[in-house]
This record gives sequence, structure tokens and C-alpha cells, in this order.
Amino acid sequence: MQTNLHKLKSKNSFIRKCHVCGELNEAETEIKRCCGCKKPFMPTNYFSKVHDANGLNKNEDDDALYDHCSDLNEKDLIKGLTVIW
Repeated sequence: MQTNLHKLKSKNSFIRKCHVCGELNEAETEIKRCCGCKKPFMPTNYFSKVHDANGLNKNEDDDALYDHCSDLNEKDLIKGLTVIW
């Protein structure tokens, strides 16, 4: 019975509306660029990810700044532009 319930669970999706062209973008991780106009998006909590207590923390891998939607919660999202569904 548990395997059937596990199969019924759907994966979360990260949905973001582009504030330039209005395109809706959907993925299992944070979206890096709009699929319509190719505008780059900043990751959620950007400043807390690049700054530490001692000042600027240079992160050489920009992909590490973008989280999987299971690592995000509602307070991380930009109201009106992003949603986890």
C-alpha cells in the first residue's frame, strides 16, 4: 500500500513569473533564466548566500546559489512572482 501512495505523490515545482515579459516558468529547481525573454533571475536569499558574518563570501560556483524547491519554504519566495506548487 505504501508503494502505491509513494507513486501518487507528485514532485514539487518551482513556478516563477517573469517581471519583464510575463512568461510563467516552471522547474523542480530555482529558475535561472526566463524561457521567454532569457532574462536572468537572481536566486532566492541571494544576499544571505553570498555574504557571511565576515563580509563578502565569494562563491565561485553560481549554480550552487540556486536551490531545489524541496530546500525552499514559503517565506523565501517573492510574493506575486514565485510559488512552490
